[in-house]
Amino acid sequence: MFRVIFRVWGGLVKNGEENKYRLLRQLGLLTTIPVVLLSGPAVGYLIGNYLDKRLGTGPWLMVFFLVIGFVASIRQTITIITRAGQNSSDQGRK
Repeated sequence: MFRVIFRVWGGLVKNGEENKYRLLRQLGLLTTIPVVLLSGPAVGYLIGNYLDKRLGTGPWLMVFFLVIGFVASIRQTITIITRAGQNSSDQGRK
């Protein structure tokens, strides 16, 4: 896998600085996906668990905020992927 990345990286460096920065921008956007997918449900769990203990509502608020965290994470992931695709198509037109 690393050989492929270095081959692509080497080819892009030869093609110019603009391609190198485009690759770095896309890698930066796409490496945030695991963080987003983990942080949404984790924050939802923490908020729901805190409110359940505070209000004595059992697991209901935790489940509710966990689902909201999953939905928010998926929406943000779709936005990131769309943005990465737009950046690559915009750069390809220039």
